[in-house]
Amino acid sequence: MKRFAVFSLFIVLWSGWSYSSMAQTAYSVKGKLVAKGKSEALAGANVVMTSVKDTSEMKFAVTDVDGNFTVDGLKNAFYKLTISFVGFRDLKKFVRVNKEIVDVATLEMEIDTELLKEVKIEGNTITAVQNGDTIQYNATAFKTNPDANAEDLITKMPGILVDQSGVQAQGEQVQRVLVDGREFFGNDPAVALKSIPAEIIQKIEVFDQLSDQSQFSGFDDGNTTKTLNIITKPEARNGTFGRVYAGYGTDDLYSAGGNINRFEGDQRISVVGMANNINQQNFVDEDIAGVASS
Repeated sequence: MKRFAVFSLFIVLWSGWSYSSMAQTAYSVKGKLVAKGKSEALAGANVVMTSVKDTSEMKFAVTDVDGNFTVDGLKNAFYKLTISFVGFRDLKKFVRVNKEIVDVATLEMEIDTELLKEVKIEGNTITAVQNGDTIQYNATAFKTNPDANAEDLITKMPGILVDQSGVQAQGEQVQRVLVDGREFFGNDPAVALKSIPAEIIQKIEVFDQLSDQSQFSGFDDGNTTKTLNIITKPEARNGTFGRVYAGYGTDDLYSAGGNINRFEGDQRISVVGMANNINQQNFVDEDIAGVASS
C-alpha cells in the first residue's frame, strides 16, 4: 500500500511538472515572402499572427532583406496569419501552431493590379521600413501611455521582444543602446530603455554594429553587436527630462527612485537613484559604470 502511494505521488508530481513545462514552451512561426511569379523577396512587409481564440492576442514581425520572417512568443493554438505590403494584396491564411518552430515555407503575394480612380488616405502611418541591414521603426505609429518609457514603446514593435533575460531583436540579444548614435548607459540596455521617455522618441533603429576594431580599421572582422539606436525628436535634443516614483505600504515598507537626464548638444548627463526596504535590487557596479561611460 505504501509503495502504491509513493508511486501515485510520483505520477502526480511528474504530471504537474510536465504540464508546467509545456505551458512555458514558446512557439515560433517562420517563413519567406516573395512576389508571385517573380520569386522576388519582399523586404519590410508587416506580418501579424492573431489568435483565433482571442483576437486581442497578436504578435508581429517584419520581413528582412531576404524576405524572411520569424514571429516569436506564440502559444500552442490556431492563429490567423496576415501579411500586408504596399502594392500587393493582403495574404491571409490559418496556421496551426503545435510545435516549437512551425515553418510555413515560401509564401507568394499577388500584385494588386486594381486601378482606382481616386485614392484617399486617412491617417495611415508606415510602421517600419528596411534600409539595407537596418530596420527603422516609426515611433509615432505606436500608441503608448503618457508616462511610458522607451521599453514600453519597443514592446509594441514587431520583431522586438522584452523579457526577464533582456531585449531581443530579430531573435538576437540586444547588447548596446545608443541615443542619436551615441553611447548611453554603456552596455546596459535595460537601464537605458527605462530612462528615456517614449514621448521624446522619433524613431528606433535596429542593426548589427561592427566591432570597435572594425570601425577603426575599416576592415570587417565579422564581429558584430546587435544594437538599438534611439533617435530623439529635434526639439528634445536640448533639455532636461526624467521620472520619479515613490510608494509606501504597511509595516513601514517603502520604495522610491528616479532618474534625471540632461541633453545639451553632444553632452549627456544622467543621474539615477533608488532606495527601498522590500529587498528590491539596487543598481550594481555595471549600472554605475554605464552612467560614467555616458
